[in-house]
Amino acid sequence: MLRMAVYCVLYLLGVVGEWGVLRVPLSKKALMIICVVLALYGCEDASAEKSPDVLAYSWSIVETLVALDLPPRGMTMKKSYETWGSIETLPEEVMEVGFPPNLELVSEISPSFIMIGSDGPALDGRLPEHYATYRTTLYNEDVDRWYEISEFSIDIAKMVGRLELGNEYVGFVENRIDKMKRRVADWEKPLLIIRALDDTHVRVYGKNSLPQAVADRLGLTNAWDGPTNGWGFSIVTAAELVGIEAQLIIVEGPRLSGEMQEKLAGHGIWQHVPSVKEGTVITIPPFWIFGALPSALRFAEALVEALEASSDPEEASTCSTL
Repeated sequence: MLRMAVYCVLYLLGVVGEWGVLRVPLSKKALMIICVVLALYGCEDASAEKSPDVLAYSWSIVETLVALDLPPRGMTMKKSYETWGSIETLPEEVMEVGFPPNLELVSEISPSFIMIGSDGPALDGRLPEHYATYRTTLYNEDVDRWYEISEFSIDIAKMVGRLELGNEYVGFVENRIDKMKRRVADWEKPLLIIRALDDTHVRVYGKNSLPQAVADRLGLTNAWDGPTNGWGFSIVTAAELVGIEAQLIIVEGPRLSGEMQEKLAGHGIWQHVPSVKEGTVITIPPFWIFGALPSALRFAEALVEALEASSDPEEASTCSTL
């Protein structure tokens, strides 16, 4: 970056050509400008603080730190997150520290502090007391979920001393969502968003859920207006979905394998669910459904792409259907 800055200055002054060839001897003015550039970059480097080494016991915290390009040094259930979370490949430097925590690894990392979230495992009494610990919460009841996950990103950035990155990331996601909203502006059919538990029971997502927050931001209607818990879902039987005229969206998960999809397709009651009957079921890739802003963005991108594909007769055949 510094070399490029110096080259740009010399090029603009006409001192060097396009390939860095010296055209004329350096003047005193050129030398002074180069010194100023070097001084400015030196001040920037000197003032830049090293990001703290963080141990994160929360997938929501982990994905937020990675999205901010400030990955934690350690986490738990890394492989599981890469399979069922929102980031398929986490940075190699993020170590698996296990649960209960491997105290030798924790000591090796020597974290500046430990961050624990409401979606992480209980750690009471399992970590040495001399480590500073910060606790965060998500999915509080009766709050604006989108506002909450946006503020969560800013709070995490603030904790690691990089508030500006949090604000930039929230702005980036907002901009992406606004663009995607225009792509599905003509979509009118309500969505019924579920994750299968077995061949007769599902989690259906509504008020308080991440899918609901994303649907609202995209200007889409969620067909499920029934009661939900604090995490935004309700467990219902397939029979309770039969009378709901909506586009069925199935989110892949640990219990939705190819074998499970075949079971659903062959189960009598499912044949009466409108989307199944019409052959228009959409299946989208897994994401951390109790996650933060990175998960919301992943879901939004997958959902919009799937809806666009289902609206295009030539691409509709590529959508996953039961």
